[in-house]
Amino acid sequence: MIIADTNVVSEFMRDTPDGTVLAWAEGIGPTELTICVVTVEEIERGLGRMPRGRRRRDLEQRWSQLIGAFAETIATYDLPAAQDTAGLLVAAEASGRPMSLADAQIAGICLSGGHQLATRNVRDFAVTGLRVINPFEQPTG
Repeated sequence: MIIADTNVVSEFMRDTPDGTVLAWAEGIGPTELTICVVTVEEIERGLGRMPRGRRRRDLEQRWSQLIGAFAETIATYDLPAAQDTAGLLVAAEASGRPMSLADAQIAGICLSGGHQLATRNVRDFAVTGLRVINPFEQPTG
């Protein structure tokens, strides 16, 4: 399973999403891609901070469709994920490259579940040991 980071999900919600990201997502089986609860929180918080109006309504509608598509497979934050998150935060700090709590939680969910991570911010997850995919880049080879 591949977990889409918040920046990938945000791209799906744009008026005109990046063609490379869309092509990447279309090339993945529908049961191979999901999101996690941390992304749900980040998107909901971002929408809640927006001024009321047409733009917010449009994004809320797109978000509702996305969350509906992933509803059955959303990865949760449980005890193993919390333990992996703690280890990642300690290791990242010790390496001099501290991580945000949200990034560490997403990585912890991926590690504990054996998932890959799709993100534009590959460098932010370099210390995690995860297999990270950047759907914003053209595949090589």
